Amino acid sequence: MRADTMEKPGKGTEGVLGWLSWSLLAVGILAVVVYAAVWEQPRALTRHGEVPAFELDDQEGAKVSRESLRGKVWVGTFMFTSCRNACPGMAAELLKIQKTIRNEDGLAGKLRLVSFSLDPERDTPLQLAQYSSQQGIDSGCWSFLRGGRGEMIRLCEQGFRMIAGGSQEAGVEPGVPHSDRFALVDKKGVIRGYYRPSSVPGDLEKLLDAARILIEENQQE
Repeated sequence: MRADTMEKPGKGTEGVLGWLSWSLLAVGILAVVVYAAVWEQPRALTRHGEVPAFELDDQEGAKVSRESLRGKVWVGTFMFTSCRNACPGMAAELLKIQKTIRNEDGLAGKLRLVSFSLDPERDTPLQLAQYSSQQGIDSGCWSFLRGGRGEMIRLCEQGFRMIAGGSQEAGVEPGVPHSDRFALVDKKGVIRGYYRPSSVPGDLEKLLDAARILIEENQQE
C-alpha cells in the first residue's frame, strides 16, 4: 500500500473552523465596544423640583441667596452646630467634599456647599464663625446660613422636602433626629438628586460623580 494514500484533513474543514473563530472574535469585540459605550453613558439625573427663593446671612455676615448661587452647582444640607445626632457625621462628609473641591480643578469654583442652620437662635453669627473656624470650613466654597426659625423650617420641609426635627415653637434639641440627606442642586436651582453619604456607603462618590456631570453640562451649554 502506498504511504501517501492516508486521508488528510480537508481544506473545507479548516475553512469552516477559521470562519467560526473569526466570527466569535468579532462578536466578542463588538460586545466589548457596546458594553463600554453603555458603561460610559452618564446616568440621567432626576428633577425633584426647584429650590424656593431665599436670602440668608452666612458665617461671615455676607448675604447668600438662590440668585447668587445661580450658575453654580451646589450641595444643600440642613444641620446645626450643637447637634449630637446626624450632624457630626454629615460635617465629616462635607469636609471630604471640601477637600475634593480644593484638589480637583474641575470642581474648584464650580461646586459649592451650602448648609442651613435648623437652630438659628443658638447658631448666632458669632457661633457660626467659631464653628467654621474649629471645623476648618473654607467660606470660599462652603457657606453656613442662618435666618428666622420658621423660614428655615419651611425651607427644609417644603422647599427641600426633608425632615427638620422638632416643632417651630420648641426649636431643635441637640439630640433630635432630622434629615441627613444631601441635596444636589443644579445651576438653575433645581434639585437633581438626594444622597446620604454619612449613612449609605458609596453615596459620597455617587454625589461627586453626579456633580461632575452637571458641571460638564454647564460647560457644554
